[in-house]
Amino acid sequence: MDQNQNSSLFSMNLDAQNSYTLRSTASWAKVLGVASIILAALFILLGIMVQQTMNNYESGFRTYRSSGLSASGIGAMGLAMYVIMGLIYGISGVFALNAGNKINAGLKTNNMETLNAGFAGARNFFALWAILMIISLLLIFIVLMGTMG
Repeated sequence: MDQNQNSSLFSMNLDAQNSYTLRSTASWAKVLGVASIILAALFILLGIMVQQTMNNYESGFRTYRSSGLSASGIGAMGLAMYVIMGLIYGISGVFALNAGNKINAGLKTNNMETLNAGFAGARNFFALWAILMIISLLLIFIVLMGTMG
């Protein structure tokens, strides 16, 4: 019985409604990918601007020197954080854009390999964000435990 279910799964065909839904999903994935790549570039640009601003106002932030942080050090940390955020959004944007393009191409040409590659790109996109969410939850949990204890 289990083998029969597997063979029916692989012989499924796309009807008009499924094809429309996949095309729409691919279009939204492309929009998400382009927006993420633009956001990544803006994050990196903002990080550079923060770093430059902190370097320009070095003399105004002498109070931080007693704690071991200079304005240029704070600017460098800001730059690093914005670059990391930019890389995360850039990589996820490339995954989403790749998935959308390949799903569209696979549907247009009836090429199952290209369609499967699109689904793999979507899987990579969701896996990246799932891992980032788990890491975020763990960090929040650690911070909460630290403040309670």
